Amino acid sequence: MIAAVIHSHEERSRVAYHALVMSGLAGIVTLLVVLIFAEPLADLLGDPSLAPILRWMAVLLPMTAFTIVPEALLQKELLFGRVSAVVIGTEVFYMAIAIGMALSGFGVWSLVYGSLGKATLTMVLMWILLPGKGWVAVQSWDKRLGSNLLRYGIRTTGSGIVTFVYQMVDNFVVGNKLGPTALGFYGKAMDFTSRTVDGFSNVIGVVLFPSFATIKTEKERLSRAYLKSLRVTSFVTVPLALGILVTADAMVNVLLGEKWTPMIPALQILSLVSLVKPLSASTSALFFAAGRPEYNMRAGLVVLAVMLALIPFLLAWSFPGIAGAVLAAHIIGFAFNIYQVHRVLPGTGVRMIPAIAPALLAGAAMSAAVVGIGMVLVGQDGSGESIVTLGVMVTVGAAVYAAALYTLQKNAVLEVIELLKRRSVSPASPEGPESGTRQGKA
Repeated sequence: MIAAVIHSHEERSRVAYHALVMSGLAGIVTLLVVLIFAEPLADLLGDPSLAPILRWMAVLLPMTAFTIVPEALLQKELLFGRVSAVVIGTEVFYMAIAIGMALSGFGVWSLVYGSLGKATLTMVLMWILLPGKGWVAVQSWDKRLGSNLLRYGIRTTGSGIVTFVYQMVDNFVVGNKLGPTALGFYGKAMDFTSRTVDGFSNVIGVVLFPSFATIKTEKERLSRAYLKSLRVTSFVTVPLALGILVTADAMVNVLLGEKWTPMIPALQILSLVSLVKPLSASTSALFFAAGRPEYNMRAGLVVLAVMLALIPFLLAWSFPGIAGAVLAAHIIGFAFNIYQVHRVLPGTGVRMIPAIAPALLAGAAMSAAVVGIGMVLVGQDGSGESIVTLGVMVTVGAAVYAAALYTLQKNAVLEVIELLKRRSVSPASPEGPESGTRQGKA
């Protein structure tokens, strides 16, 4: 429902009221369902003692439902500073409760009460920080508006379900076919790569969607804004991904120890996933803003289908083979999203690869420099691996990448720096500080 509220261009008060009623009712109904069927659900999970925990956790459902509208309006009005403050503050609050109660012997209930406390504080703060709450009053029901919001919300939910499924398939196969040891190695490799970048992608999506939604009818401007966001995304993800790729051996041996060395091949493969995935995911905000949330579901289905088709053939190579299936699936998904971008914004898809090319070239220079300095400092036998040599490799790589990128994309880099400075003063335009006047060379 957050996406539906942000996307709608109908009167703010009407949209907010209808979304609040529908999300609130959905939260209350699901709460009642869980309260009534807690015992059967606990039996289904294989542990009847979970019933009271399920009942208390169900209270999160209406709390989350009544948080959706204020959060959506804050995002739509580009008040990201307030949203960030709530997210950070409530996370600290949750950790304080959960850790404090765990140390006091509350066990699993420390997580339950921590989650309830976080949800309560989030709901209260979102409403307090939301400007203009005069719409919170009984209004006449508009069936057309309610239907439009519901249809859009259902389509976004579908894409979310598909994404959840394909993010779980690889872990499920590794755990069930290869065992807990392989899953431990694979999960740790995921922690270093995709899961870290997923957080970055989510933040980018939260920022871009409301910005894109304000210019969704201006195709040329939306195209420029999207390509600029793609370029900036590549500035960050390319060095992170390629940096992990070329320092994987040293990073695992120094930070985790030799017992984790079997994860290195999977880590290197998944580092490439963390390069491709956020670039492909950058289209999500564009599709939402253009009123095509089903395009996200189609892309997710492509990724899922390719993954399911390749896993049986690559399973013989253990969990690195599964990582290879995930990489191939996301590469094909990215190609499919380029096609979909072309359908939404004709002529934009063919400009996506040139937009990320400078970051890829700078990343290649960085990788070559890191490999070279690693051969000198570490040696082919790895005898020189230490936290100091790893730090030198990272520092040299960062310096080479920054210098190469500045050489290739000077104006774009300067524009990003200026944009970061201006965000502390006012919300950023989706096209940067010179939106609507002139476009910097890139």
